[in-house]
Amino acid sequence: MSQLPESQHTTATQIVKWYESKPQEHRPHMGASMIGHSCERYIWLSWRWVLKPEFKGRMLRLFGTGQREEPRFLEELKGIGAEVWDVDPATGNQWRVSAFNGHFAGSLDGVAKGVPEAPKTPCVVELKTHNEKSFNELVKKKVQAAKPQHYDQMQIYMGLMDLERALYLACNKNTDDVYSEWVHFDHDRFSVLMSRAQRLIESAEPPLRISTDANHFECKWCSMWKHCHGGQAAEANCRTCCFATPVENAEWHCAKLKLPLTTAMQREACDHHLLLPALVPFGEVQDGGDDWVAYSLKDSGEMFVNGPHNIKEFGPLFSSKELHMTNGSLMQLAIQTKNEFPVSKVLSGTTHPYADLSTAFDDIATHPDDIPVKPDKREDKIKKEKIRTSVKNLEALK
Repeated sequence: MSQLPESQHTTATQIVKWYESKPQEHRPHMGASMIGHSCERYIWLSWRWVLKPEFKGRMLRLFGTGQREEPRFLEELKGIGAEVWDVDPATGNQWRVSAFNGHFAGSLDGVAKGVPEAPKTPCVVELKTHNEKSFNELVKKKVQAAKPQHYDQMQIYMGLMDLERALYLACNKNTDDVYSEWVHFDHDRFSVLMSRAQRLIESAEPPLRISTDANHFECKWCSMWKHCHGGQAAEANCRTCCFATPVENAEWHCAKLKLPLTTAMQREACDHHLLLPALVPFGEVQDGGDDWVAYSLKDSGEMFVNGPHNIKEFGPLFSSKELHMTNGSLMQLAIQTKNEFPVSKVLSGTTHPYADLSTAFDDIATHPDDIPVKPDKREDKIKKEKIRTSVKNLEALK
C-alpha cells in the first residue's frame, strides 16, 4: 500500500517552510571553516558566489540546533572552573580572525584558560554537534581523521590567534554524550592551508573538478553539482564578472565602473555584467572584446554572445542573467528562438535585433483580468449578476 503524501498544512510542515522562506545569502568572505574542504573548486565557487545556497528547511533548523548548543557548552566550561571569553574583550564582539586583505576570515566560538587538559594554557574553543554515527566515529578515530575539516579550521584559528592549543568539544545529539579532545598546533598544516587560501583568492579561474563523473560520491550531493555537472552557468553578480577584482580591506573593485563595490552592490549585477568564461560550462570561447565574449555551444557549435552589445556575426546576444537561467541543455533551442524571432523596435523599444527576450513581450497580457474577451450576451450578464447576488446573500448569513 502506497504511503499518502504529507499534508502541506501541518504545523511541522509550516515550521520547515518558515526556515526555507528566509533569504539564503552568500558569505562575504572565504571561511576558515571551509578551507579544509576536500574540493578546492567548491571553495572557490562558493567564495565567488557562483550558485546561491539552497538548504532545505530541515537542514537550516539543524544548523540552528548546533548554534543553540554553543552557549550551553560555554556555560558548562565556566561551571567546571575554566575562564571563558566568548567575545573579544577589545571589541566586545565575537572573536574574529582574518588574512589576505580580509578576504579570508573566520569567527571563533571562544577562548578559554584553565581547562583540565592544561590549566595554565590558553586555547581556542571549537564547539560542534554530531549525529550518533558521526559522534561514534569521532570517538573512535579522533578529530583529525574523523573530521579533517574541523581539524583544519582549528589550525587556522590557532595560527592566526598565535595560540598553541585548541579544545574540541562535541555533543552527540541523540544521547547528549560529550566528547573533548586537546588539539596541538601544526605549523606545517597551517602553512599549507594558508597557501591554499591565498592561491584561491588570487586566482581568476576555478580549479579543476575533483571528478568528471556526475555520480562521484563527493560530487552528487554537492551544492555546486548543477554548475560542475548540470550545465548551469553562474549567477550574475559582481563576483562572477570579468570586471571585478578583490582588493584591500576585504573590498572588491570594478574595472568597468572604476569604483569600489559594496557587498550590496556585489549581490546585484549591473547592466555591464560579463560572466567569467570559465563559469559558462556549456560554451567554448571563440572571440571577445573589451566587454563581450563570443561562444560556441560545446555540443552543437551554435554561436552566441555574452555582453551588452550586438555582435551580429557571432550570433544572438544573451545577458548573464539569461545564461544563468538557461540550462546548457536548453541553449540550442534558446539560440534558435532568438535567431528566428529577433526583437523589433516596436516590441522592445530598441533597435537591437537580439534584445533580451524577457522584456520583448511586456505589452502582451499575462494576467487573466487583462486578457480581452468577447462581450457577454444580455442573458449571460443577467445570469452572472444573479449568481453574484446569491453569493453576497450567503456571505451575509455567516
